[in-house]
Amino acid sequence: MLLVSPGTTAGWRRVDDGFAEVLRELGLTVAIATTDFRIARHLRRTMAVTDLVEAAAMRRATTRALRRWEPRAIVYSSTQAPMLQPAARIRGAGVRFDALTTVNRPGWTNALTHALERRVLRLARVLLPSGLSADCRLPTADSGAAAVIALPLPIEPAPARARRPMAVCYAGNPEKKGLDTIAAAWNRLEPSLTLVVTGIDAAAGRRFLAEQRVAEPDGVEWAGVVAPGRFRELTASAELFVSASRFEDYGLAQLEALADGALLVTTRSEGPYEALPIAEQLDGRLVSNDLTKAIRAAQAMREAERENYRTRARELLKNHSREELKRRVKDQLLPILLPADC
Repeated sequence: MLLVSPGTTAGWRRVDDGFAEVLRELGLTVAIATTDFRIARHLRRTMAVTDLVEAAAMRRATTRALRRWEPRAIVYSSTQAPMLQPAARIRGAGVRFDALTTVNRPGWTNALTHALERRVLRLARVLLPSGLSADCRLPTADSGAAAVIALPLPIEPAPARARRPMAVCYAGNPEKKGLDTIAAAWNRLEPSLTLVVTGIDAAAGRRFLAEQRVAEPDGVEWAGVVAPGRFRELTASAELFVSASRFEDYGLAQLEALADGALLVTTRSEGPYEALPIAEQLDGRLVSNDLTKAIRAAQAMREAERENYRTRARELLKNHSREELKRRVKDQLLPILLPADC
């Protein structure tokens, strides 16, 4: 199996490495085609140009990989990765994605990207939207003749740690992740919790808040870009994970925080936000576009309520497990991609 992985973010690389590991556990030999985008990153401008430049880089990386290996099947880990691939490489392939470009890159400026994505959806053998259900990620009209199998991103809890009076947020893209919304909400609270901001360093975070005319909260800790293991240490130690994304493609960090026992306080972000319905089931008071009100509701919860929340969160996350991903790959995906081997 050849996995074509742009891997432009740490989370993306982690998910693709985990998917490759599951395939290997099922007895497949897996190669990964990727690139560091050293040339491509200098050509990035708008999202449309970025998508096309990265698609061109992934075509080159796939060509190099096919000179070395002769895979029985190819899986692309985004709809952008195969956009500029020859049709013969897309036919028979699987395509994984969180959200379609028509959803997270709307507008006429992305018309070419949308057209190339429709070609991918039309040619692929199997479409693999992330999550437990394909309904919110792939309208039926877009699926063409391809099979559709939803594949959850596996969530495993981090080792338990003692709770500290802190809240964690992720702001790798501060505009998209709503760092200004979180900071503004924090400035209206009594300082009972430390806010730990990950994914961005202090200088960049302060510059963004200044541009948005939002004061830096007192006592904020700028953790910067942290390794996955360190991020999970933080979520396993935090009382709260706070999210205010303007658009959420999936919500992997939020699901991981729930698995680690943090209370998820979140706005009702636009997009196919996998963690949102779980958060609403757990406690609707912690889900609100009035983020200050939601944080106060979380702070007011008694310890018994918090323990009940954590127990129910573990139950609701069972279908997001590695074993569920492995079962769907073995029982549903491999018989389509590699029918002779199943």
